[in-house]
Amino acid sequence: MGKKDKVRDVLYGAYCGGTKPGMRSVRKGDWKLIKYDVLDGKVQETQLFNLKENPDEFLSQNHQPKVKALSGAKPKAGQRNLANDSKHAAKLKEMEALLLSEMKRLDDPHRFWNQKAQ
Repeated sequence: MGKKDKVRDVLYGAYCGGTKPGMRSVRKGDWKLIKYDVLDGKVQETQLFNLKENPDEFLSQNHQPKVKALSGAKPKAGQRNLANDSKHAAKLKEMEALLLSEMKRLDDPHRFWNQKAQ
């Protein structure tokens, strides 16, 4: 068997179940950004993951003893959402720009709370 060619450099995902804009994600290399704007704006969240370091996309909640006991998961200290970590501010900005670029390229009519309408 030969080595497979890479199909794409960027992967974009959209889910609009319920209120709009819903959820959008973009992945490039080891990095993934997910944005949620659901329940008529009551839930607005951004998640940033380094999938090489955190392939299961563990959140801080996954580190709580009760959750660990119920799930059997054993996340490492750095395996969490990195969106609010100042060390990753440049990567967050890069991935936010990539997400908006993909939304525009694919004519996605929705925008998130922190994206310009144009």
